[in-house]
Amino acid sequence: MKISGVIFDMDGTLLDSTEMWQGAAGRYITSLRKEPEPDLGEKTKAMTLNELCGYLKERYGIAAAEEKIAKGFNAKLREDYLESVDIKEYVPVLLEKFKQKGIAMCVTTSTDKAIAEEILVRLGIRDYFKYIVTCEESGGGKSDPEVFVNAHSLLGTPKEETVVIEDGLLAIKGAKEAGFYVTAIADKSEEENLAEIKNLADRYIEGFEELL
Repeated sequence: MKISGVIFDMDGTLLDSTEMWQGAAGRYITSLRKEPEPDLGEKTKAMTLNELCGYLKERYGIAAAEEKIAKGFNAKLREDYLESVDIKEYVPVLLEKFKQKGIAMCVTTSTDKAIAEEILVRLGIRDYFKYIVTCEESGGGKSDPEVFVNAHSLLGTPKEETVVIEDGLLAIKGAKEAGFYVTAIADKSEEENLAEIKNLADRYIEGFEELL
């Protein structure tokens, strides 16, 4: 397959951050001196920021406006990113290889764009990507095909030559619904969905060294 463009997921794909991200809502609720649901991360992992804030406000009876909840959640998320998140193995090597081949690349993410920009800069890989496309600005979660459609329209590469690289089942479903070739990469947070992921994806890899 000829590849002209790649749409990378950020958390769990480029970054070893899935557990941190899924725990962020719980840590935010704990900071309000409330007890988070044990499965809060699983329930909210496919939500946009607006959906998450609406859910937290209703579920936990938070009096603050959703805009203030979003600000508090993002502050906690940014703190976690800067303190504990690292890049996945072989990512810089793969990105450089794609760059040398003239492959256009962008990132899709559920994370706030300013935070995504900051973490990618900190890890030294921001310049490899033409765009960062968020679920929030696309109007849906990662299970919604629209975020992938938007990313592809910005890349401007032929669809049949564009690959989506994702780790999450819901996002893989969204990318396939949008009609993209999907390479799924292993992430321990998705182990229970492994069989379905392998069935849906066009290719499954354990790590990026398989693409070098």
